[in-house]
Amino acid sequence: MTAPYSGPQTRRNIAAFLVGKVPTAVLTASVLGLSARVLPAAEFGHYVVAMALVELVLGLSSLGLDWVLLRFLPEYRLRGSRQALARLVVAVAGCRMLLLLIVAGGLLLARSLGLLPASFPPQLAGVVAILLVVEGVMRILRDNTLEALALQSRMQIVTVLRGAVIACALLAMGSGTARQLLFAELGASVGALLLAAAFFAHAVRNLPAQAQEGWQPPRRAQMLTVALHNYASGIVEYLYSPSCLILLLARSQAPEAMAGLGFVLRLTDIIRNYMPGMVIFSVVRSRMIGAYAGNRDYGELQRWAHFVFKVSALSLLPVLAVAAVYGDLVLQLASGGRFGEYRLLFAVLCGWLALRLHRLILNVVCNAVGLMGMWALASLCSLLVLPVLAWLGSASLGLWLVPAALLGNELIVNGLVVAGMRRRGFAWPLGMHWWARALLAIGAAAAVAWLLPGQGMLAAAAGSLLLCAVFAVALLLSGAIDEKDRQLINRVLGRQLLREAL
Repeated sequence: MTAPYSGPQTRRNIAAFLVGKVPTAVLTASVLGLSARVLPAAEFGHYVVAMALVELVLGLSSLGLDWVLLRFLPEYRLRGSRQALARLVVAVAGCRMLLLLIVAGGLLLARSLGLLPASFPPQLAGVVAILLVVEGVMRILRDNTLEALALQSRMQIVTVLRGAVIACALLAMGSGTARQLLFAELGASVGALLLAAAFFAHAVRNLPAQAQEGWQPPRRAQMLTVALHNYASGIVEYLYSPSCLILLLARSQAPEAMAGLGFVLRLTDIIRNYMPGMVIFSVVRSRMIGAYAGNRDYGELQRWAHFVFKVSALSLLPVLAVAAVYGDLVLQLASGGRFGEYRLLFAVLCGWLALRLHRLILNVVCNAVGLMGMWALASLCSLLVLPVLAWLGSASLGLWLVPAALLGNELIVNGLVVAGMRRRGFAWPLGMHWWARALLAIGAAAAVAWLLPGQGMLAAAAGSLLLCAVFAVALLLSGAIDEKDRQLINRVLGRQLLREAL
């Protein structure tokens, strides 16, 4: 195994990610709370709209350039020269900057022509236009380049620096305006961009001056194909995003119902972001692509992919069971006594997370082995779900339009991609053996919690702990964690935590 994507380096990257995650989460919450207190309500609303516009433009204008770096930089890192790697990053960053300059120019033109929406103050257009360009290029270096080069500690330093600058600016303001806070965002992004560029330059200097003998860089046409296929599937994914579906549903549902749906979706999103597989996903993603670029061992790539999915799925099952048994109490506790009637919807969306994670991991595998054309085609086929749901009528489905669309999309994409991989000789077992045992274990645990006497929060807390304990014991006794899982767990931890067969 080559050093950048080896087991020890992966463990160091995971540790760096987890260490950086704590201050990042604290800073994110602090910035949110401080901005709501420092800015008057109207100014805070303008700030929220401006940042939403930034995120929307950055997402829709990516053109798949991020995946060019994630897919090909590990190969350049392992076999290419530092000059070739630097040229690739500079070219991608230059294309990104050019695209964003065009968008920023369009925003300024819209301001001069008076075409901006009424909810967007014209005086914010200038700083937002500059922020778009700086933030977009910074993310190319921080989120894509440093991740693909397995420099997770540097990536976390840049992220923490940006959050700290904004938090300090808010503390210094006392009271302010949306424009002042956007300037703070811009200053933080400039600092993060310079630091990320410095980390990248330092990493490039440590790379070999000459490429491996016989190595040929990927063709531009190949990179363009990867970019466009990922961008096409990303657009389809955006159409199935909860925010897009909420906009579709808002026409026929009462505001009270939309509030409950929005809260459940937000809570589900938080659960997804802190699932074990999602927490380390950016680290494992670069490791999987980098390792495959080095050894072309599909068997190892498949084992790691299934391992990450299995760990996350097994950790999700107790959450799903708690949502099914105590979902009303969980929602009431999280919302201050509201939305308890959405328990079933909450449980279904927790189940959807398993399919969602499986799709994310499949996406990495397809990029690594060069099957993005098939992936894009499967994503386009999933668009058939939306017309069917529209024909059935969002009014008749009600709030269940959202889980129906989300589940339909994931089932179609996952099913078509797995079938396509098998036809092309890439084995992809579904793990029905361990799934059956895990479902029996969680079923037994949920039944024990359901039969536990008592009501209220204390009973729910005790029942949840009992549920998790019973599930853990039943899972170990059922054999759902097999010998290969034990070996990979020990490899990830770097120690003999679980006993392996001799």
